[in-house]
Amino acid sequence: MKKIRKVLALALAICLAASLFAGCSGKTTSSSDGPVELKFLFGGVGEMKDSEMVWEEFNKELKNYMPNTTVEFECIAYSEFAEKWKLISASREAVDVVWMGFTCAPLQEEVKKGSLMALDDLIKDHTTDLTKELPEWVFNLGKYNGKTYFVPCYQMMTNLPGGFMTQKELADKYDLDWEAISKNMIEKEGFLTREDFKPFEEYLEKLKQAGELRKGVAPSFLIAASRMIGRVRSHTGTIAANAMIDMREDTYKVYDINFDYDNSEYYDMAADWFKKGYIRKDIMSITDRTADENQENGYVLWKGSCFEGEGERLTSKHGFPILAFPFEKQLYVSAGIPTTNLAISSTAEHPVEAIKFIELLNTEKGKKLYNMLVYGIEGKHYKKIDDNKIEWLESSAPGTSSDNNYGYDDWALGNTFNAYQTQYDTEGWDEFIKNEVNGKAKPSLLIGFSFDSKPVSLEIAQYSAIEKEYEYLIWGTTKDYKKFIEERNKKFKTAGCEKIVKEAQRQLDEWIKTKK
Repeated sequence: MKKIRKVLALALAICLAASLFAGCSGKTTSSSDGPVELKFLFGGVGEMKDSEMVWEEFNKELKNYMPNTTVEFECIAYSEFAEKWKLISASREAVDVVWMGFTCAPLQEEVKKGSLMALDDLIKDHTTDLTKELPEWVFNLGKYNGKTYFVPCYQMMTNLPGGFMTQKELADKYDLDWEAISKNMIEKEGFLTREDFKPFEEYLEKLKQAGELRKGVAPSFLIAASRMIGRVRSHTGTIAANAMIDMREDTYKVYDINFDYDNSEYYDMAADWFKKGYIRKDIMSITDRTADENQENGYVLWKGSCFEGEGERLTSKHGFPILAFPFEKQLYVSAGIPTTNLAISSTAEHPVEAIKFIELLNTEKGKKLYNMLVYGIEGKHYKKIDDNKIEWLESSAPGTSSDNNYGYDDWALGNTFNAYQTQYDTEGWDEFIKNEVNGKAKPSLLIGFSFDSKPVSLEIAQYSAIEKEYEYLIWGTTKDYKKFIEERNKKFKTAGCEKIVKEAQRQLDEWIKTKK
């Protein structure tokens, strides 16, 4: 009898070990030949009045694509998602498809704790259109250590193009030659000097003399200028803290942003501007640094994203003429993990059906399903105008309010280029983003590289604290800035900024070897 009990105990232990191993490494076959119910956990405004009604209709439509499959939906508010997912993954609750977005832990953390399944074999063996319709570089954004764990929701995948804004009436009245400024900054593509900001100084002095300076120069303008004068601006590929690469080089050399680049001209300019009154005297005490942007009597120079037609959009939104002009042209596909992705949990009971479901939400063949999940039921939540355009019938745009009967964010549920256009969307915006933004952007040299900060976590924490301590230098509030920069830089070195750069270079060199 004892032998029988020992054999049973051993068998049970083997089964448990096998099940745990399958949960961590990922099964590639369904556990059932009969009806399958997928559990889909995603972020949004939470469950809405008509959610159950729409999800029931969704499952009826899904039968046309996956006859034996239904989906159990659970929408968790973005603000609560990270905490709830942490509990769900820790308890090993069975979840098939899970949204991984901006509120969640970084990809490397999720992988290390074993909460996600690698998707490469599933994509290869069980999808037909996914890799045909999404560019390869999109999948690269969801990789860690060479394996794919996310299918990013395809949308604008680049950094935002930067630009400066001002009240158009002031620019016209006081002769701000914004076209010449913009052309000069774009052509220089990198290092600028204080001389390049001289037209702004002349403009600000005219406004001051005329009593039109209002709130002066915005903090966002000053931060942008501090990164532009003597530095690499949007061409910076930041690895960690002070460690970065220049995206225009292919050497993968890691630089120290503070010691390898000289932006002392910026601090000289900021101190001069503060003394002359171009920068508000209470800048150190304001808590909301953007509150006076896009205000007719607010800041007279501020920074923002600047796509084509941005001035017209801001004018329409804020009710007075705003001039917006870009200072950069080359965009980069970010190396960072996209803000919204779909993944398969390591506890998934039906991974094959899960990847097929993800494929439907991201490809042309599942367009009808994807739009139903986003917009709801035709005739109740929206009116069809043509094949790709609808009139949204709820009180506010989809995903913006739980007071709507239905409506979720298209960018959180799949390929946004398959989404219907509504009255809230700019005509031709999708094609512009796909062709002119994503299509012409350069992929970051760091795509696929994940920096492990653990070896220098203390140094990074100390560096960040020192950086915050001396943030006031950006505002130009002290004429003794040289003294304080020297003091700050000594602290940076004591904190181990050189160690951060060396560790970043070491990890980057090791990663490059795996690419050859």
